Amino acid sequence: MSNEKRDIQEAKKRMRALVASPTRNEEIAKIINETYDPEMPINEVITSIFNSGSAEPFEDVYYFVPTLPTKEIYVITSSCAVTHSVVSPSSKQTLSFTSACTPDYYICLDDLLNGDHNVLDLYGEDIIEALNRYEIYAVIALLAAGASARGNTFAPDSGDDNLTYLKAYEMKKAIRKYGRKMVLITGTNVTEDVDLMDYNEDKNRPVSIKDIIDVHIPIESLDVTVGGVAKDVIDDDKAYLVAVSDSKKNKPGYFYRRKLGGTMVSAMPDTTIVAKERAIVSTGNMKSTDTTDSFALGVAGIEQFGAVLTNSYCVAEFDLNG
Repeated sequence: MSNEKRDIQEAKKRMRALVASPTRNEEIAKIINETYDPEMPINEVITSIFNSGSAEPFEDVYYFVPTLPTKEIYVITSSCAVTHSVVSPSSKQTLSFTSACTPDYYICLDDLLNGDHNVLDLYGEDIIEALNRYEIYAVIALLAAGASARGNTFAPDSGDDNLTYLKAYEMKKAIRKYGRKMVLITGTNVTEDVDLMDYNEDKNRPVSIKDIIDVHIPIESLDVTVGGVAKDVIDDDKAYLVAVSDSKKNKPGYFYRRKLGGTMVSAMPDTTIVAKERAIVSTGNMKSTDTTDSFALGVAGIEQFGAVLTNSYCVAEFDLNG
């Protein structure tokens, strides 16, 4: 017997025993939690532009909102007098955390009885992808608000219908004094403009977006349903240029996940969590859909995260639609 067939038979045996187990809810939740890393790295889109980290249960995360100080000197007179102004110290802010959870995903017990172990991996991956998309969506919304607040919004020039090299440089010029490193995040249609920029520009002089920016992060057409409404993770026709420093402390925002250990979630009987940032929990057996009762197990994902843009001067937005 081949190793593959032996593995399939072993999987079927394990799943059938699992379904018959009086502690199947706990066991299935444990298996799904083991199919991914509960402390998965925060997506590159976020870590490239925000300070990121993990907060302990019930721990507060503080941050400061920088102000743009006036560049000023004091002139000492012949009588040694100095005219000065009152300085107000910066005050710390507390990062607000958002609790996010996914809907129930129903695992049909028939799938488990047939020994399809991959079904558990599938639900685990779907849950984590949903949480990842919501995190990126929340951060992109902060960038959009910041660019709008500072008037750093750009559109194609008359006669253009794409992101040009000159427009990208204009965006950089608007924010470059706030950070040495430039990160460009693009929706699908603007990504195409970036990929074809050299082709569309003057053929006598090759150009590259890399002459203007340091990092390009394209985001494909993705959506996430928030509060029952489907949202684009990023608008296909938009892009955001963010100025960051080589020094981590100078990134223009903060993003933290809070560990769940020691909270009510970790005390649920259907899962075992020890200071993890995300959890997949069982939501019960019988699931009703319309007039039909489904003999299936429900699972859902849960996490807490906080995000804030502390320096809106660092962000410029480009919109193909003006």
